[in-house]
Amino acid sequence: MDSTSQDQGKVEIKRVCCFLCHVRCGLLATVENGRVVKLEGDPNNPHNKGYVCDRIKQDRWKDWQYSPYRIKRPRKRVGERGSGQWQEISWDQAFDEMADRLAKLRDKYGAETLAFTEGTYRTYNSLHYKFTNLFGSPNTGGAGTICYSSDMWLEPVTYGGFASDKSDWPNSNCIVLWGRNVAASECLLWDWVQTNRHERGAKLITVDPRFSEAARCADIHLQLKPATDTALALAWINVIINEKLYDEDFVKNYCIGFDELKTRASEWTPERAAEVTWVPAEKIIAAARMYATTKPACLPWGQKGSDALGFNSGDAIRAKAILRSITGNIDIEGGDKLSPPSKFPPAFFEHAALPQEQRDKMIGNERFPGLTFKGWDEISVAFPGFYPYSNAPLLFRAMATGDPYPVKALIVVANNPMVCFSNTKIVHEALKNLDTLIVHDYFPNPTTALADYVLPAATWLERPDVAYPTMDHEAVTFMASARVQQRFEGGHDVDYRDDYEFWYGLASRLGQGDSWWGPKAEGMLDFMVSPMGVNFEKFYSDIKYAVAPSIFQKYKKEGWHFLTPSGKVELSSTLLKKMGYDPLPQYYPPKISAESRPDLAEKFPLIMITGARFMPFYHSEHRQPGAFRNLHPDPIFDIHPETAMDLNIADGDWCWIETHMGRIKQRAKTTTIVDPRVVSVQHDWWFPEREEAEPSLYGLWQSSINTILDDDPETLDQLMGCWQQTGLMCRIYKVEDDN
Repeated sequence: MDSTSQDQGKVEIKRVCCFLCHVRCGLLATVENGRVVKLEGDPNNPHNKGYVCDRIKQDRWKDWQYSPYRIKRPRKRVGERGSGQWQEISWDQAFDEMADRLAKLRDKYGAETLAFTEGTYRTYNSLHYKFTNLFGSPNTGGAGTICYSSDMWLEPVTYGGFASDKSDWPNSNCIVLWGRNVAASECLLWDWVQTNRHERGAKLITVDPRFSEAARCADIHLQLKPATDTALALAWINVIINEKLYDEDFVKNYCIGFDELKTRASEWTPERAAEVTWVPAEKIIAAARMYATTKPACLPWGQKGSDALGFNSGDAIRAKAILRSITGNIDIEGGDKLSPPSKFPPAFFEHAALPQEQRDKMIGNERFPGLTFKGWDEISVAFPGFYPYSNAPLLFRAMATGDPYPVKALIVVANNPMVCFSNTKIVHEALKNLDTLIVHDYFPNPTTALADYVLPAATWLERPDVAYPTMDHEAVTFMASARVQQRFEGGHDVDYRDDYEFWYGLASRLGQGDSWWGPKAEGMLDFMVSPMGVNFEKFYSDIKYAVAPSIFQKYKKEGWHFLTPSGKVELSSTLLKKMGYDPLPQYYPPKISAESRPDLAEKFPLIMITGARFMPFYHSEHRQPGAFRNLHPDPIFDIHPETAMDLNIADGDWCWIETHMGRIKQRAKTTTIVDPRVVSVQHDWWFPEREEAEPSLYGLWQSSINTILDDDPETLDQLMGCWQQTGLMCRIYKVEDDN
């Protein structure tokens, strides 16, 4: 029966959870005749309580959900890779052909020839591990190395759990936004901060090379030299220890390694740190005092203050974990809550299905062991649901060169490698050298342009879900989200599949079918909520929201211990020492900086930061013409007016931004939010309205900063494998007819 005529005149309101960022606000969707016509905040949702951000307001979301640019049906490449020549095919044909190609490659090269990359959590997030582990490949990777996942490994090393994504923002008396501007990224979190400031008088400290939207509201803003965060954190530790502002009871009873930490921190006086960071010593002291004495305080996760520093990333993450610990802000109301070990059943990951022989083949296991299976095995008690990661720079090199073995197939879900990883030239070479590239996404992009198979993905309005928001201040929140948009209905002619259906379609053809929950996501969701004694339909209709109560100061309960080797918070890490790494954080200049590369300093005199968030975009998304793009049509970079005048650059000029890797162009925005020695360059730019085929690839090479960023393994964090995206060297000059 034609469901469009069946639904004629029908109006429904259904609960959904937005996925335009991973904060996952609850919404009410009004559906008329099978088409979503209105989205508004759900006042009963315990997470956002009716709040919505500008991505939802004024119906901007419609230009995304109903965009004419969406991938509508499965298609396969029929011309040369990158030629833009496609043939529409059925899902069954696509699954049959893809499974056949993957099976043949496995027979020829071994299962490790298949790799997978993901982006920001936007899917049923663990399913790719289930598929790749059952297939036999250890090679799963993504941008998480420089965004969140490294914290997920190093925080358990310190206190046996992950706390920085469970900061108790609403009950904190002091919030530190370090390397994070939630006012321009996860706006619900900024709403929590503002409410807390106005209703509770909470203090706000910001640490950022830019005088950002959040910084303008701060009680103290530390405008540091890019990529010197570890030096600043060590100076805070120095002040807190020397002035005895630390929580003596917590340190004495629940920590080890304090004396070693005290010795290391003694090297980093505020005066020394001021020389390195550009932050005056008196401001360093004032901020450290405010954080340590305003109880409770929280220090939420911040990507640009650690993960993307390159060589010093792991040290910065550890230093911030130590700050949470010595101030006694771990696992207290208003502090940073310690997450319990993951309760997701092993069936979601199937890590046990991957033999040790295959685990040992994971790309990056030996060179950067922190995030690989080798590192995961060390923290698996504290974090059984951890996501082991191949190192992306090494993974792309393996695709391009066949060293240490041929990686000939890649599956990409919720990711855009041609835009989102540094050194686009090596990524391009890698993808061009593949035998099989499969991409499941909403829109064509520079990565789909190089694929063999491109498959339309379901949006969050087109699939059911038990939604789990990251960055939630509650211990655990699950929310039921309905499928409100039906494929081919209400005038919406996209033949999508959600990522569960995508993985099951491949898995069932490769002999994995019995390990899954049937052909539809509802089977998996039934399994997920079964411990509550209900199926997904009952969970949606009766339970709706499940919030686990926060239990504070669990470490005071008899028999409880921190899930570290010592059972205590390890200020000096026994695990890192065992693995041959410094057990304490230390500051080192970035490998791509004037200090480390004096040979480049004269030619590239400016310090560049990348990745500052800007609404309404989220990473590489929303560049399609329409309501989102109309608010921000061109790529821009921030430059101080004095520097712009010296370089004869006016506001709005197209300018070349050049590094030792090449050059791109963006429009200048003159502003005093950056230091005269610093420029802030927008990330992940591409132009969906431009030509798909090579050499254009949707205008990728014109303005994407990752095309001129380095990922040389020598410049990465030597434990975690993080690549450098801030504190870099560049020069700026106006685009002229003769250059």
